[in-house]
This record gives sequence, C-alpha cells and structure tokens, in this order.
Amino acid sequence: MAEQKTNFLDADDLRPIIKFASKNWHIVLLFAILALIIAYLYSHRLQNIYAAKTEILLKSSDTYDYQNQIYSELGYYSLLQDVTNQRRILSSHDLIKSVLEKVDFSISYFIVGRLKTSQVEKFSAFDIVCDWQKLDGSLYNQDIKIKVIDLKNYTLSYKLNNQEISHTLEFGKLFEDGNISIQLNLSPLVDESWLPSVKEQNFQFQVHSQNYLIGKYKRNLEIENVEYTSILTLTCKDELATRAKIFLDTLAQVYIDFTLENQIAINENTQTYIDRQLDEIVLIMDSLEKAMDDFKDARDILDLDQEQVAAFDALTQADLDRRKLQLRYEAVGSLEKFLLTEKDNNSIPPMNYLEGEDGTLRNLIQELFNLGQQRSSLLVDVTEVDSRVNRIDSTIKAIRTSIFRYTRDTKIAINSRIKDVERQISSLEAKLSSIPKSERDLLSIERRLNVNEGLYTFLLEKKANTVIAKAAIIPQTSVIERARSIGVVGPDKKGIIYLALGIGVLISFIVGLIRAVFFERIENTRELKSITKISLLGSIPHYQDSDEQPLVLQNSPRSNVSEAFRSMRTNLQYILPDPGGKIILITSLHPGEGKTFVSANMATVLAKASKKVIILDFDMHKPKIHKTFGLQNVSGISSFLIGRTNILDSVMPTQVENLDVVTAGPVPPNASELILNKKVDELLETFRSIYDYVIVDTPPLMLISDSLVLLQKVHYGIFILNTEKATKQGVRFLEDVLNQNNLRNNCLVLNNVKEKRWKYYYGKYAYRYGYGYGYGYGYSYGNGYRYGGYGYGYGEDPKEKQSKRSKKSD
Repeated sequence: MAEQKTNFLDADDLRPIIKFASKNWHIVLLFAILALIIAYLYSHRLQNIYAAKTEILLKSSDTYDYQNQIYSELGYYSLLQDVTNQRRILSSHDLIKSVLEKVDFSISYFIVGRLKTSQVEKFSAFDIVCDWQKLDGSLYNQDIKIKVIDLKNYTLSYKLNNQEISHTLEFGKLFEDGNISIQLNLSPLVDESWLPSVKEQNFQFQVHSQNYLIGKYKRNLEIENVEYTSILTLTCKDELATRAKIFLDTLAQVYIDFTLENQIAINENTQTYIDRQLDEIVLIMDSLEKAMDDFKDARDILDLDQEQVAAFDALTQADLDRRKLQLRYEAVGSLEKFLLTEKDNNSIPPMNYLEGEDGTLRNLIQELFNLGQQRSSLLVDVTEVDSRVNRIDSTIKAIRTSIFRYTRDTKIAINSRIKDVERQISSLEAKLSSIPKSERDLLSIERRLNVNEGLYTFLLEKKANTVIAKAAIIPQTSVIERARSIGVVGPDKKGIIYLALGIGVLISFIVGLIRAVFFERIENTRELKSITKISLLGSIPHYQDSDEQPLVLQNSPRSNVSEAFRSMRTNLQYILPDPGGKIILITSLHPGEGKTFVSANMATVLAKASKKVIILDFDMHKPKIHKTFGLQNVSGISSFLIGRTNILDSVMPTQVENLDVVTAGPVPPNASELILNKKVDELLETFRSIYDYVIVDTPPLMLISDSLVLLQKVHYGIFILNTEKATKQGVRFLEDVLNQNNLRNNCLVLNNVKEKRWKYYYGKYAYRYGYGYGYGYGYSYGNGYRYGGYGYGYGEDPKEKQSKRSKKSD
C-alpha cells in the first residue's frame, strides 16, 4: 500500500522551493540591486513637481434685492448655472490662452549638473533679452546652451536640423543670425571673484510656443467640485512653485473678468436696442409737434365738452396700447431675425422684452445659449464629429424649432390683440366723428403725440433701469482662497524605487523560472527519480581528482566515492542474479559526464569482489580507457574488427587483480561502420564465456549512435548522468530513444553529486543496505574475501553501531 501523507505540508513539498531559492537568490539579489541603482539614478535626475491650490465660489449672491428685481426684469442675465459647465470653461483653450497672455512663461531656465538638470526661476548671473518672434520655429522647446567665458564673452550653442551651431558673443550686444535674435546682459553683481563659479556652471534655457504652454497647463490643471457646494478647487502643477501660484491667481482673475464681460455685454445690447427705439420715437414726436403748431396757427380751435374729452383720452390710451403691442411684435420679429441670421450660439441676443416679458421664451433662449457655451467648450478638446457635439447640435436644433414655433404663436396672439385694440379705436373715433373735421385732425395729431410721449417715457424708464443695473454689475464668482503652495507633489520617487525593485525581483523570478524550466540541472537522486521511470542504480559523489587519479578504489578506498561504487555493485548483483557472464554497456548522453571513470571503477569494484572482469573500449572515436590504466593503445578492438589481430592477443592485464582491458586500438576512419561488423557479436560472446562481467565503454549517445547499436547486444545498459549536464529534457530524450528501440534493461547512474546533496542520499542509502565503517577502516564481506588489508561485508558491526550513536549524539 502506498504511503499517504499525514501532514498538510512536509519536507518534500518545500524542497522545490528551497532549491529554487538556493539556485536563484544571487540572481534576485543582483537584479534587485541593479533595479535600485537604476531607479535611484533615474529618480534623482527627475525634477520636483510643485503644486498650488485656490478656491473659487460660483454664483455669488452679493446683490441687493432691487438689483435682483432689475435683472429679473431684464430677462436672461445669468450665464453661470451649471458647475460642470464652469469647470469646462475654466479649463478651456481660450481662457488659458488669455491667462498666458498676461504672464510671461515663455522661457524656462535650467542649470545643468553632472547628474541632474535643475530648473530655476531665472539666471542670477545675466538677463536674457530676446525677440522670440524672430526665433526659428524648430528651436521651440529645444535646449539652447550658454557658457560664460569671461566678463565680456559667452558661448551660445544650439542644435538646428541635427547640426550643432555655436557662436561666441559679447555681453550687452544684440546678435541676430536668421535663426535667433538674442542679447545677454551680464549682471552688475558678477565680478572677478564670482566669475570662476559662474564659468563652472552650464546654463541652458528653452523657449516655448504658445500652443505648447496651453497644452501643458491644461494637462497640469485639475478642477474639483467641493461636494454639496458651488465651490471649485483649482490645483496647478509646475516645476516651479511660484509659477504655479501666479498661474492660478491670474486664471481666477481672468475668469472673474470673463463673467463680468458677459453681464456687461447683455446690458449693453439692451441699451443699444432701447436707444434705437428712442431715436425713432424722438423723430416722430418732433414731426408731430411741428405739425400741431402749424395746424393751430392756420385754424381756430374749439373747446370739447366733457364727454368728448373722455372719449379722446380713451382713444389716446387705446392708441398707446396698440403702439406697445406693435413694439412687442417687432421685438419678437427681431428675435426671429437674430436667430436666423446669427449662427453663433454663443452670441448674446438683445434683451428687448420691455413689457409683459414671456418667461417661457426667456428660458428657451437661456437654454439655447447654455448649450452654445457647452458646445464651444467641447470643441476645445474634440472635433465636430464627436458624439457629444452631435447630441448638443441635435438639442440646439430642437430648441430653435421650439422657439420659432413659440414666436409664431406669440405673433399670432399679439396680432389678435392689436385687432381688438383697433376695433376699440374705431369705436372711439366714431364717437368723436361729430366734431368738425379741423378739430378732429388736430385731435388726431395731439393723440399721436401723446401716444409717443407715453412710449418715450416708458423707454426712458427702462433705460434708466438698465443703466442702474450696469452700475450694479458685480462678479458672479469670487475667490474665497488665494493661491497657496502645497509643496512637492511629484514625482513619487519612493514609488518609482519600489516599482523598480518590484520589477527587478519579478524579472529575476522570470529568469529563475526560465532557468528552472529550460536549464535546470538534476542535482540529486530524488529529483532524478521524480522525472523518470528508468531504474536508478546509484549515485556517485563529487570527486575532484577524477583526471589525476581516476581509479578511486585504488587511491582512496575508504572515501565515500569508493563506497558509492560498492553500493552500485550490490545493486547490480540484485539486478543480474542469473549465473553466467554478463555484458554491461556503460555510456552517457553527453561527453564529459564520466562514463570512462565509472566504467573503470565499476570494473575495479567488481574485480575486487573476486569476479573476473574485462573492459572493452568501444569508444574508437576518442579512446580513454588505456590512459586510465596507463596502458599502450597499439592494437585492440579496431585491429580485430578489420581482421589484423586475434582479439585474445589484445587482452592486457591491469594493476587490479582479476581485471583485464582490451583497448580501442588505433582510431579508424570508419569507427561507426566497424560497430556493424558481425565480428562484434563474436567478440562479445568470446569474452562472455571467459569473464564474469564484460564492461563495454562506448561513445556518448547524443553524438554517435554506436552505443545504440551495442545496446541491442548486451545484457544491461548503464547511462551516466552528470549533475553539471543532466537536464529533464535530456532524460526525456533518453526515455524516448529507449522506448523507440524497445530497450528495457537499462538503469541510470547520477555522477558528480555535490557533498551537501550526497550526505542526505548516502546516509539513507547506507542505512538501508547495512553499510558501515568500522574502527581501523576494516570492511568484510560475508563471503570472507579480503584484499590489501581492506575487508568488505554486509551487516553492521556492533562497534560501528556504537560509533554511529556517539556521532549522532555529537
């Protein structure tokens, strides 16, 4: 039954994390340090951004009651209804343009340091006088550099059309070259003592176009509405704190002036209309007075009785009413004409509803004007094809249609009233028909004169109200808090550093993940077992003297490396228990993984167990076995396969008892073809009948296919994997090759396991199979064989147990 987990988290779950951390901590640290350095240098070079704030109260009610009544009589006077509209107006292109025309922000001054370029309000060493209208357009927003040479001269340089241009000029003299017109005036404070520090500084300035400045301050201006109030909070960001305050104060004043201009324009339009009506009435009155004087001089006038006087007064009042109605009819017609001819919805219509003003019509006109203002504000940021502009256009069109329909109905109603008054006039004139004609004509002139005098008095009263209203015009908005600096608001240097640190750590994790997925090396048997179904014969600890002293069992018989080979020998005896000679092929995927080292020591450890062993060096491309044992490679397998020698004549004894070697022989030009020779089977069978173990050393599998051919002729194949080269992809490749060729009897050996990994594996492995060290380094096998004073055996000696207990206690 499989062992079940009893804990939610155990050591096996943490090992991949610990391995990932141990393999990549230096990468994480490196990337984190690099990110911090880059972020610090980057943030250090950034200029501080300052901000200023002011508050504006919309629709101030600082007016007296009689003034409100005057405005009410004048009709449409308020242009500031919607807070959202006012936010758009404050950030509009035209309003910001008006602000920048009042302040001079066209030049930015910089002091260039080694790491950072700092912006300053002005150069203290000299003043710049320049006619920017003569500046070449391509020099706008470009760096223009100044370097002081001495008290008389300076260097001016700039880049134009990717060409560096430099001039040496004199202070106080105007310079013009077609690209720039400039004059620098040295400050009187600069003398010989101050000159060295000035010469060390690098001065730089930029000239900004108006469109650039408008766009910049539109982006840097933030407008927020204080909740449940009509107060707007304006915040402006700038590289200079004083400049932000100046901009906000100027913007507030320009906005207040803008609201006053609209009110004054309404008032002036109304006065203009009244004056035009008064001029017409004065002309009529003058002509009537002259006509009446002439008529009286030519005829004698009779006095009227009381009834006739009453009829005459009624007739005069009716005539005055008709004239007022005609005036309203003309006013409505004037409004229609204005709306038809004036396409600009922002234009202010004449306020000419002088009596009986229609509130409905006034509201429609006011709404039309507000929509025109919104449309103009939107067009600052969007084009006319924008959906919001189209919606406003549709609404304006609908309101215009409503106004025209309403004025048409209003004119019909006024006409009806005029006809009623005219019928009344006709009735009154009939009552006065008994008066002689001369008297009637005089009464007619007098009546007309009285009508115009009454209308004149009415207009004068309205004009007086309008004049009073103009004198009483005050801003509809007010500044409740002047601009004040709120300090540095950007850039967020700490945020930049934290962000860079996070990005650096993230990149390091991505690099570590790529390494783990594509370049991770197999470092211990636990990892190897988890990714493959191929049997594991054992592992070999790191052995640094493999090149100088390759026979570790001869040179270091008591080392953990020697013990690892003994463990593999035991496992191999379990795998191949059948009697008779066994042919074992040893190869690797890559060169340099230690297959020859393993072949030599595996053969040695088998020979020390009183087994007759022979090593066949089938690596005829790059033979190494003869070097390991210090033999000559005069003749060998290649000589036998081409028929020059008898294979038994090539057998050479080694310094290890029971171990013989057949070297590869001279390197042939067709080594891979020789492997296909039928003599290979003869060779293997010959040695299998003589020796207990035949160790076949072959070339790497991924480079040469010799080992794949030989694997089909042997009893067992051992593949050497080195921790410095073994990868998951390599093991999967090996599995695919073995499955495709139906090769089943194979196992793996993990070579070059680092000590910290080996301690865990070997301790567990040795305990399982009963290996142990005795005092005096004596080892003994149960079969009683002893070699060179060393004994090897299964079963743990009681003294060894006691030694282990004392070591564990330590």
